[in-house]
Amino acid sequence: MIMSSLLFLYFFLPLFIGLYAFVPAKHKAKMLILGECVFLGWRSLYALIPFAGSMLLAYLLGMTIDNLRFKKRSQGAVLVIALTIELTMLGLAVYSMLGFKGAGTISKLFPPLGVFVYTLAAMSYYLDIYKGVIRCDHRFSLVAAFVGFFPCLTAGPLMRYGEVSQQFSAPQMSIEKTNDGISLYLKGLAEKCIISCTMGEMWGQLTKIDIGSVSAVTAWFGVICAGLYVYFEFASISHMARGVSLMLGIELPVNFDHPFKSVSATEFIGKFNVSVTSWFKSYIYDPVNALGGRLFMVLGIILTGTAMSLWYGTSLSRLMFGMYIAVLCIAELLFAGRILKKLPYVVAMVINMLLIHLAMVFFVSEDCSYAFSFILAMFGKNGMLIDNLTLHFFENYAVIMITGLLITTGVFDLAYKRLGRSRHSFIPFLRPLWQLMLLILSTAFMTGRVQDFSGLLAL
Repeated sequence: MIMSSLLFLYFFLPLFIGLYAFVPAKHKAKMLILGECVFLGWRSLYALIPFAGSMLLAYLLGMTIDNLRFKKRSQGAVLVIALTIELTMLGLAVYSMLGFKGAGTISKLFPPLGVFVYTLAAMSYYLDIYKGVIRCDHRFSLVAAFVGFFPCLTAGPLMRYGEVSQQFSAPQMSIEKTNDGISLYLKGLAEKCIISCTMGEMWGQLTKIDIGSVSAVTAWFGVICAGLYVYFEFASISHMARGVSLMLGIELPVNFDHPFKSVSATEFIGKFNVSVTSWFKSYIYDPVNALGGRLFMVLGIILTGTAMSLWYGTSLSRLMFGMYIAVLCIAELLFAGRILKKLPYVVAMVINMLLIHLAMVFFVSEDCSYAFSFILAMFGKNGMLIDNLTLHFFENYAVIMITGLLITTGVFDLAYKRLGRSRHSFIPFLRPLWQLMLLILSTAFMTGRVQDFSGLLAL
């Protein structure tokens, strides 16, 4: 089951929210576990085996690590065992996705559905207990509900137990939160079904054409399409997850903060999938960087970039994406950052977006050779500035592309905030109409397309 499906929208979500609302507060965490099992088990009952194992281990090993807090050597040994188990699960998921010998059997017995989310959630729980940031929770239902929180299973946001434990133990549902949650979910649903799928469709058409016959302007259309495709594929899921969470009385932080307005790669990474970046920074970059010196700073960035590329996928082109961003961040921290600060804001933003969009070509390409050929086509290698294909893409996709650009640069959000601050704001009256319009449009696009995350995500 995915959050942008008719099954989820018209059956699972209203039924689950209705039952959840009437369950007493002390049993809501148990209700969440049931919802998690249905959400994941709908696609594969086998997926519940590693899922349940991860929740149980998080509870038991979390308590063990906490109980050994005065015996650091023993505590460290248990932590190593816990992390090894979780990393093994991740390794099996990656192995099955790469299609090596025996991968089919592994994928059937232990499907990699949601494994990247719930294993990292469990690992953060172990590590925060070990560092003394939190104490273990002796309530299994709360730990299990946190590790497998179903709105986040597709692609996050990643949570820290210390930041959300109070909300899981006493979720505060309200009409206002439910209304805000519905708006946020429908916003994400529309972004996924209308913008992300449309940009994905355009990219798919472009990749079917011999790259040697693509003009420079068409290639530039393609690179903008790639950036919007990647952004809205992940941002839409984050908005849907945060919206469903709000309906459940649990507030998750903003995960995408208009990254395309950034003037540097480090700022972009800090605003793109914030929770994921924060997770890898806290548990990989910060410990390595704390060793001191530029060498460890560079090493920390490289390791973080490598790990984050695995979060987004297991192909060589995704690894190249991570390394490319890491090199940009290293260059900025060592020397380029000083140059960028001296440039006018708009100039720095345009330069940064050009560099970031080149990285997006690697993200969406099946292999690195195609990505390099595409980038060369952008800069005129094929000897054509414009062709008939350019007009075709402009006529069919310009409106959606411009809409996506206005959203990513924050123009729509700025207009919404200014209208909302007006003394005679009409936004509250138009909100139900806006929600209905998004629902109708999203439903229309869902019935016309097969919704699947296989293009970019590895659920």
